[in-house]
Amino acid sequence: MHETKNILNGDLKKVIMKLSLPVMISNLLQSTYNITDTFWVGRLGSYAIAAVTISFPIVFLIISISMGIGIGGSILISHAVGKAFKTKKEKDKKQINIIVTQTFVLLFFVLLAVSFLGFIFTPNILSLLSPDAMVYKSAIIYLRTIFVGLLLMIPYYVFEAALRAIGNTKTPMKFVFLSVLINMILDPLMIFGIGPFPAMGIFGAALATVISRAIVSFIAIYHLVKNTYKIKIDLAFIKPRLNMIKELLKLGIPTSLEMSSISLSMFILTSVISSLGTVTLAAFGIVTRLFSFFMIPSLGISVAVSTVVAQNFGAGNIKRIFLSLKESVKVGSPFIFFTSIVTFILAKQIITAFTADIEVIRLGTIFLKIISPFVIFGFGRHVLIGFFRGIKRTDVAMIISIVHNFVFRLSGVYILAFVFNLGAIGVWWSYPIMMIFGLILTYLIYLKLKKKITAKKVDVEDITLECEAEEKVIG
Repeated sequence: MHETKNILNGDLKKVIMKLSLPVMISNLLQSTYNITDTFWVGRLGSYAIAAVTISFPIVFLIISISMGIGIGGSILISHAVGKAFKTKKEKDKKQINIIVTQTFVLLFFVLLAVSFLGFIFTPNILSLLSPDAMVYKSAIIYLRTIFVGLLLMIPYYVFEAALRAIGNTKTPMKFVFLSVLINMILDPLMIFGIGPFPAMGIFGAALATVISRAIVSFIAIYHLVKNTYKIKIDLAFIKPRLNMIKELLKLGIPTSLEMSSISLSMFILTSVISSLGTVTLAAFGIVTRLFSFFMIPSLGISVAVSTVVAQNFGAGNIKRIFLSLKESVKVGSPFIFFTSIVTFILAKQIITAFTADIEVIRLGTIFLKIISPFVIFGFGRHVLIGFFRGIKRTDVAMIISIVHNFVFRLSGVYILAFVFNLGAIGVWWSYPIMMIFGLILTYLIYLKLKKKITAKKVDVEDITLECEAEEKVIG
């Protein structure tokens, strides 16, 4: 595989740039996906937006589960690819497709259970989130449609995880673009009944989402069966292998919990900040959405680092996994510094684009100027999180995320905003504190793990994935 050759032997700076840019574009396209849905659903009325809004935490939980298993599979595949490239042995090459197939099997059974239980308990869950009858009924229709179509999305999740693992991030980007394009076309047609479609309202919005994802999944399953990209789902390996599934869960569950902790902490934080008034909440909402947008380069480079580290770790190239961190900083820092400078200088103009309220503009401008110089600390933490995932320590990434989101973020807000009675300004300053302490904690753990890794001499011939143990027994 050409990508693996570059990852293991090529210019790391170029490799990280090549891997991360498509991921950044994919994340931008995904944001477009959400904006498109909100735009068209909003034309139905406030009840429809509210229905989609209260459904989002449940949808995000589903995404967290899917991505957790996907990342677990991606890590194992990357390790296997690195080892296979180094050893040139057929049994190591076969292991790649075993992991791909088992990731599909695990994801199928997990999402089958989630789909079944989610469909049944949707009314019970949503009754806790909205007292409005119209919002409640609309949300049930929307969410149940998503649950019914869940299994149709599995092939793409596996396809994306596998391709990123082998170093191909361009193809998943193209698939995301196709999915977004289909959704943009279908949304107005199905929601309002244009052309051959009847007007389906909020059901049409959910159905457009399912169809757009299903189409790219069918294309993905075609390529996975045909072995187009040298990775495939092989029916010979379809029988569940407990050791491998155990390792996938060992890597995937912490990642799912890590992502869920972000959502839960933001939910708690939003409810706390709402006590400071509507204006503060509005400014907070605008800036935190912008903050997520500004972190796209960091997340893209984190994915690239994870792939590079995992393949080189699997190949026994220990020095190279640490070198990848230095190169990733060189690649990402210019993006981050440029973004920070622009947002600091144009803070007021950026906030004004989202609201005409003078007080919201004032508070939002202060918030944006406070956090802009500190985004580099968040970037550093994301790079190291990618490193931890690459060496199969998703448990460490989970612990750091929980401490970062619940201890540093929530306690910082409480102490500054309420104990020191700084109000909104206290909330704003809690973000730089959270980012600084988050990076310090992450870096200290990194140093400890680095010492353990470098103390061991790694011979690629002796590297055995836990899930290969069963293979040895069988074969």
